[in-house]
Amino acid sequence: MKKLWGVAVLLVGVLAGLGALSASLAVKPVPMHHFETALAQVHPWGTAQQDPSQTFPTSLHATREGKRTWYSKENGGFETLTNIPIEKVGCLSCHPGTYADGSKVDPATYKPGCQDCHAQPGDKVKQETCLKCHRRQALEIANYSDVHREKKLECMSCHTSREMHGDGKAYKSWLEPGAMDVTCEKCHTKLEANVSHVVHEKTVHCTSCHSQSVVSCYNCHFESEVVAGIKRPYGVMRDFVFLLKRQGTNKVHAGSMQPLVHGGKSFVAVAPYRAHTITKQGRGCTECHNNAAIQEYAKTGKITVSKWDGSKLVFTKGIIPIPPDWKTALQLDFVDYTGDPAKPETDPTKWVFLKSGADLMQMLYAEPLTKEQIQKLSR
Repeated sequence: MKKLWGVAVLLVGVLAGLGALSASLAVKPVPMHHFETALAQVHPWGTAQQDPSQTFPTSLHATREGKRTWYSKENGGFETLTNIPIEKVGCLSCHPGTYADGSKVDPATYKPGCQDCHAQPGDKVKQETCLKCHRRQALEIANYSDVHREKKLECMSCHTSREMHGDGKAYKSWLEPGAMDVTCEKCHTKLEANVSHVVHEKTVHCTSCHSQSVVSCYNCHFESEVVAGIKRPYGVMRDFVFLLKRQGTNKVHAGSMQPLVHGGKSFVAVAPYRAHTITKQGRGCTECHNNAAIQEYAKTGKITVSKWDGSKLVFTKGIIPIPPDWKTALQLDFVDYTGDPAKPETDPTKWVFLKSGADLMQMLYAEPLTKEQIQKLSR
């Protein structure tokens, strides 16, 4: 018995020694870069995720519900002027022509699915695949720098699987609360101590100061879309940012717009927007306070957004605040295309002046700035 106890003690000692040795030889984890640490917090990949095959049918990628939400008569959308149901236009089955693996899409049978983004089930989605559909973001990349891209971050560095595949709930727009996971604050948990942050942190969203610009196709000719599925804008408006209030946040947020024309009628939709044109350094005070748009509004009660000069549309650049009386204050000119709407080539000489002012204006998920906020901007 004594011998057995001796053997047992010896074995315990050996095992303890081996444990200490293995611990000393273990490879120490390499410290993560702070971006990797932040991204790991944003994307807790270790947690159980819902099955995309179950959640995708109700995702925004599958339903295209954001388009229906903005276009519908019920929400004061462009359908009010066109009287054409969205199902007759093709917006809900829009596609870039090829699947992720390069094979061609048959428009007659196309339905949104995994193959739109994935060449193989579960593979990493390439950024160029995202940009085939998200053309506005492609324009941003082509024309502006961005601090996140400079750090080699791509679309899926910030946007989550739940955003792409859905969570089983049907959202009406990416702007609807709960639809998106990504926020500036998920990574930027502590703001740099400076005067701008002290003054604006609680009332102004990051995008208002750190977005270089938003971009928008201006004056899309809807007849071309209806007749031949051709997207034909007059041009791209850039180097501007709207300032408005995003609903549910009580903060001044960057915004953009989408102007369209159809049958001699003009329309513009206004919404909050997050441009991928972010700078580390925020705006200077005078870019917003008492700028040209504010001075024009103080003198005339109007803010020029676009103006026909007799031969072309001229766009206002810089910060454009959206005042309480925005529907009468914002001055927009519209043009019409007199060329063949069925031809894919656009003849620039066929654009002619249509009218000043929008026949219908829509704003969702946002509110205009208050009178008090406009007064503060006037200082």
